[in-house]
Amino acid sequence: MQLTREDLIKLISLNRDVVVDEPFNNFTHSKMIFYAIHRKDNKKIFALIYHKDEKLYVDLKSNPAVASELIEAEPYILPGKHFDKIHWLTVDVEEIESEKELLSLVETSFKLTK
Repeated sequence: MQLTREDLIKLISLNRDVVVDEPFNNFTHSKMIFYAIHRKDNKKIFALIYHKDEKLYVDLKSNPAVASELIEAEPYILPGKHFDKIHWLTVDVEEIESEKELLSLVETSFKLTK
């Protein structure tokens, strides 16, 4: 899918009460910019958006059993890059096949951070 970071933030935030911020950005250590999307009710992060090597990624929380199956089955779903690799996965936004699939992963992440 061809989405900009702004489009991805809008898509993930749609119909959800969220806050978007940049809590991990420390330019002395990394030139990557991270956009964290938090649930407004409990402030838990359920999505982390960033560019790496000119590609757009989003880290999402997942059920460990499902995450390992998805990682094995889909080349655009990778082990979590910035949180633990058991409960998080990383999605290559440019390679995922459908918006519906992406939104399903986002919804799971949102529910798991209740």
